[in-house]
Amino acid sequence: MRLENQTALVTGASRGIGRAIALRFAQEGAHLVIAARNRRDLERVVEEIRQLGREALGVCCDVSENAAVRELVRQAEERFGAMDVLVSNAGSFPSMSPVHEMPDAEWDATIQSNLTSAFYACRAVLAGMMARRRGSIVLISSIAAKAAFPFAAPYSAAKAGLLGLTRAAAAEAGAYGIRVNALCPGVVTGTAMHDKVNREVQKMTGTAPEDRVEGARRMALLGELARPEDVADAALFLASSESSRMTGQVLNVDAGASFA
Repeated sequence: MRLENQTALVTGASRGIGRAIALRFAQEGAHLVIAARNRRDLERVVEEIRQLGREALGVCCDVSENAAVRELVRQAEERFGAMDVLVSNAGSFPSMSPVHEMPDAEWDATIQSNLTSAFYACRAVLAGMMARRRGSIVLISSIAAKAAFPFAAPYSAAKAGLLGLTRAAAAEAGAYGIRVNALCPGVVTGTAMHDKVNREVQKMTGTAPEDRVEGARRMALLGELARPEDVADAALFLASSESSRMTGQVLNVDAGASFA
């Protein structure tokens, strides 16, 4: 098993990509600390992890709040010791509007939930990782960080900021044997965010969800779209020793739709 007896902290883990990552890590031998705001969904994933024979701690919190993240990591380290792996996956998609009409509140909330939350999580786990001189951090960004994606400026800005955070943290943590990498999923089906993006795009452009999905599928060299499990497999690669000589890197998980 690639994560045998390691402990991983996964944020935004109650559904979608975060849930898939948590379950994939458990299948590979990891114990999990998972965080999300929906207690019922969180408890369901905790039970799924335990059914796989691994230990799990679920902490219901908002990781866009610094105090909540510090308490999350305190509870995680009290239960398991310093984290071996962090996957910062929590985030949100804004209500779409042009840049010149974007409300301050929408901008602030999107930056906080997607970028600042990842900074809080990295900062909170790094001390323990540095003391042990090992660890792997995976930040979940998006193809929107690299592409010209209209009407969602705060989301694109936040996800691009994650790439800068990845490289800066990698530069600082490398001397301690800690690796920091990022994933950029493209269109990922079967998630609540996918459904929200479909609704928002239809609102702004009139494009029906099925037409948006078919257009994305045509752009992908593999002729299909990613699932949460595909992102989870890529996260496992970056978290495990299979990527032991990779840090500061960004991998696309988009079935060959882009090459930036």
